[in-house]
Amino acid sequence: MKFPVLLIAIITSLSMPAWAEDAEQRLKAALKNMDNLSAEFKQTLLDEDKNVVQQSRGTLALQRPGKFSWIYTEPFEQRIIADGSELWVYDVELDQVTVKPMDESISNAPIMILMKESDVTQQFNVIEVGQRKFLFWIELEPKAKDLEYQRIFIGLEDGNVRAMELQDQFGQSTQIVFDNLRFGVVHNPSTFKFVPPDGVDVYGVGG
Repeated sequence: MKFPVLLIAIITSLSMPAWAEDAEQRLKAALKNMDNLSAEFKQTLLDEDKNVVQQSRGTLALQRPGKFSWIYTEPFEQRIIADGSELWVYDVELDQVTVKPMDESISNAPIMILMKESDVTQQFNVIEVGQRKFLFWIELEPKAKDLEYQRIFIGLEDGNVRAMELQDQFGQSTQIVFDNLRFGVVHNPSTFKFVPPDGVDVYGVGG
C-alpha cells in the first residue's frame, strides 16, 4: 500500500506586492519553528469530485537536518524513516522493505518543505489565499513542471503549520491535518534508525 508523502518553497521579486511579502514572511517564520518536531496527523485522499477515497492516521517526528519518521498506524501500518542518508519504507502488511539514497528518493518530495532550512522561495511561487475558518492559507506554486504535485497549500494557525493540501495533475488531492504539535523535542536517536526485521525482504541499496 503506497501513501503520498510530503513538501517545499517560493519566489522573490523587487516588485512583489506587500501582501505576498506578508504571506512569505509568515511561511518562513512557521517553517523555522519546525526543528525537532513531533505531531500526530490525519491524512485524507480525495478524488477529482472531492469524494473521500481513503483516510489514514499516524505520527510524525522530524529532526533537522535530514531526519524524519513518518509512521502510518491506520488503516495499514507503514513506516517511512529517513536517517539522514537513506530512506527506508517498511510495508508491514506486505512484509517488505525498500531502501534508497535520500537525495535520489525525496529531493523533490513535498516533505522537503518541512525538512529544509533553505529559502523555500527558490522553488515555489508564494500566493496568499487568506483566512478560511481557523487557518491562514498560503499556496505554493512549483516553478518546476515535473513534480508530482501541481499545487501545495499550507494552513497556518498561531504561526505554526497545522495543515497541508497537495493537488496532483489528475485532480486528486491529499489533505493532511497535524495535531498535538510539540516543538523542541529531544528525540531518541532510535527514532530515525531503521533495522529490517528478520525474514523481511529488503529491496534497494543493500537489499
